[in-house]
Amino acid sequence: MSAEPECWVLLGDFSYSTGMGGHIRFIVERNTEDPALHGISSDEDKGAGLRPVAVFTEPARGPVQWRPTWKGDRMCAAIERDARRVASG
Repeated sequence: MSAEPECWVLLGDFSYSTGMGGHIRFIVERNTEDPALHGISSDEDKGAGLRPVAVFTEPARGPVQWRPTWKGDRMCAAIERDARRVASG
């Protein structure tokens, strides 16, 4: 999520099927400098590695900040729900 990876600690992950045998894995991390700040990254198993999806706070202090490629995607509500479950668990 950051240019300084030591500022983020992995909390967990979840994945969704994309059909035809594909899936997207979502990784949830917590910022060590601001423990309320969390990041979501995705990995589509296409060799590109992790890509940032969104940043949010838990507990919520405002709206989720989605990356432009994800903003408005129909999966956002489910991604946010599952990421908050990981963050609060």
